Amino acid sequence: MLNIEKTVCIAAISFALFGCGGASDLPKLGHVNGIVTFEGNPLPGAEIAFLPEQGRGSAGVTDANGRYTLRYTDKQNGAIIGIHTVSITTKLPDDTSKPEILPAKYHQKSELKYQVKEGDNVADFPLTAK
Repeated sequence: MLNIEKTVCIAAISFALFGCGGASDLPKLGHVNGIVTFEGNPLPGAEIAFLPEQGRGSAGVTDANGRYTLRYTDKQNGAIIGIHTVSITTKLPDDTSKPEILPAKYHQKSELKYQVKEGDNVADFPLTAK
């Protein structure tokens, strides 16, 4: 089985390659946004990926205030309805200049789960070093 880091990488590549699908072939999606904090402070520049049990994942990047919105394709916001493993990282796999500040339990060995429902979903993640 692939580890979360490889799965996120595959999801990102799939997003880039197949992100232009038409709206008619989309599965049911829920809109997902929220805030990621680390030790009580907004976490800017973090990549957040929602990986469903089946189907394609969604991803987003936090802004300066730690806010994100998930994108399913380059033109469609949202995530597949259902349970997702959530991966949050501050370091992309090929970036050696930026160290990862988050514990592996948030990315490589993610313990984070979220159930996306129809409509609007607010998924905030208050992360800690412990």
